[in-house]
Amino acid sequence: MMLPARNMNTALNIPSAGITLLEGPGFYGKEIRFVVQHWTAVLLSQDHAVHWIDGGHRFDPSGFFPVMRSLNCNLEESLRRLYIGRGFTLHQLHALIRRVRHEVTLTKASMVVIDGMLAMFLDDQIKRFEARSILRHCMDALEELSHICPVVVLDGDIVSPLHQQLKHTMKPYIAQRLRGVWVDKKRRQLRFLDERSSLFIELHTSVAKDQHQRSLEFTSTDPNV
Repeated sequence: MMLPARNMNTALNIPSAGITLLEGPGFYGKEIRFVVQHWTAVLLSQDHAVHWIDGGHRFDPSGFFPVMRSLNCNLEESLRRLYIGRGFTLHQLHALIRRVRHEVTLTKASMVVIDGMLAMFLDDQIKRFEARSILRHCMDALEELSHICPVVVLDGDIVSPLHQQLKHTMKPYIAQRLRGVWVDKKRRQLRFLDERSSLFIELHTSVAKDQHQRSLEFTSTDPNV
């Protein structure tokens, strides 16, 4: 039984505090990335600033356009409030994450996104001990940041034992963990599980023919019904 959208559980609302780990299919969560793009576009349209750190080498500003157009906001003006950081190596990513708190105090940002964060940690040239050590430093910095600004970390399904170890390292820092899976073969319906509340959130998507972008409609599903 699916409840109407107005009774939606808050699990997929834009995070307001803490660190949210958003997981799903695709290369380090690529197929659910549009959810975070949707959140970002909404905040930008409301005159908020957002910091987006690209750890997966895949940032594309066009992903924000459909939602922003639907909200009738000025694209150029809104995108000026989107601050992009790209780490081409693990150490560059580490430096960006350590620096972002200082930047947030200047921009008064309402959200920080770390896209594809663990991709670089799984580089074969990075020693496991070094990867775990740097990840702990990153998570310490993000946890400190999350007291003044919500943080969203985007990642995918576990692909290796090291990936599983890194997820375990992250676990104590995570305030909310949402894992998304496709319900149907056409990939028009996602189901997210909030592991702490044991609630399911279903997300229905439609793809615009000209933009190949997804629009969202949320409903909640109580597994006990």
